Amino acid sequence: MSSSATADEQGGSGTVWYRRAASSDGGELAVSLALSDGRALVTAVGGMEWRCTWPLEQALDHECLAATSETWLDLSGLEFADSSLLHLLLDSQRAHRARDARLVLAGALQPVVERLFTVTGTDAFFVRTPL
Repeated sequence: MSSSATADEQGGSGTVWYRRAASSDGGELAVSLALSDGRALVTAVGGMEWRCTWPLEQALDHECLAATSETWLDLSGLEFADSSLLHLLLDSQRAHRARDARLVLAGALQPVVERLFTVTGTDAFFVRTPL
């Protein structure tokens, strides 16, 4: 497996953190973290499978989240995700609740990702809101 990280400033305006991971099968996951009005916005784009979860894991565990009361997670750009996404989100949900913060899934999910939540019955475990 090969992976790469890019500079923080490549994520766009307001971005504090940006990373990409590439898996050996040609898939790629890009994750950015931005702060605005006391809220963190984590955006994931591409495909997420067990070999390239680290960018999202690092973003959801980033030290700057400690100063926020809410993390919005935009997964609308995910074209594929496996159960490693659910594992990571459930862990992050517990961590957010432990510090009295909310983890919110923001935006519409691609049908294949939505199905992952529906089939596993985990869709009710998360607060959801449109972007």
